[in-house]
Amino acid sequence: MEKNENFKSELETQYTILIQAQEKSEQRRFIALFIVVCLTLITVIVSTVFAYAAYRKSSNLHEDTTQQEKTFYQTLSVAYNNSANLNLDNIVTGYRLSTPKVIEISNNGDTELTYNIKISAVNTSLLSTNNLFYIIKSNGEAGSTKQLPLSDKVILDNVKLEPKETKTYTIDVVFQGTIPQEETNNYYHASILVEQVDDKANLLE
Repeated sequence: MEKNENFKSELETQYTILIQAQEKSEQRRFIALFIVVCLTLITVIVSTVFAYAAYRKSSNLHEDTTQQEKTFYQTLSVAYNNSANLNLDNIVTGYRLSTPKVIEISNNGDTELTYNIKISAVNTSLLSTNNLFYIIKSNGEAGSTKQLPLSDKVILDNVKLEPKETKTYTIDVVFQGTIPQEETNNYYHASILVEQVDDKANLLE
């Protein structure tokens, strides 16, 4: 009887040890799994943070670039007294443009800009413009007298305009030759364009 009780006690002890060992094994597996889940979660969070930071940096860079382009290219404004068209009709001896062309060019941004003024799209009945002259004044200061071209030509090039600066040009035209009285249908038609040098965009059409 005593032997049976000892055997039973030893069996219970072995069973208890086995159960404890199994519980410790499960605890270790749980801890290992918990550590793996935590590391995975931390990795995902860190990756998300870095990805978002990179996206924001890229987005800000794009916005800055766009803003620079706007500042650099879209702040040059042009106003004129009627239109860009230079229409000289019924050119005779003593002809003079009745209303001089007035062009006002302003830099409304904070970046220095450069532009050209160009005679373009010339259409004339004259075989020569040797006697047809234009005089351009800048901010009231008269320039030299030059012949109007028979084809596209830049008449002022690489003019720099500081931020918040405005320049006003007045263009007058005179004919200093002699035309027979019976010739009254002579004409000279063209456009005066303002081109920003940096992107060649026509700002006066």
